[in-house]
Amino acid sequence: MEDIEKLPKRLLKNLDLENFEVFHIISLGDSNPVVVMRDKRSDAKAHWCIQYRGSGYYFQTLNEVIHYCIARKWVKTS
Repeated sequence: MEDIEKLPKRLLKNLDLENFEVFHIISLGDSNPVVVMRDKRSDAKAHWCIQYRGSGYYFQTLNEVIHYCIARKWVKTS
């Protein structure tokens, strides 16, 4: 798990930390990091969420999250 204290307070207050835990933070070199979160609820329909620039993107698997991040060029494959 990532240290959520790394996130700007303006972003931190908008995250649903009651239902999600921060799994990874991808710094993009500006003030809008990508926050990968995992749903804590066992009955969740989508177990993973990416928060970026105020929008949430939901996924069933971590593999889907990884492929989405690669497609957006937020992470590199090598």
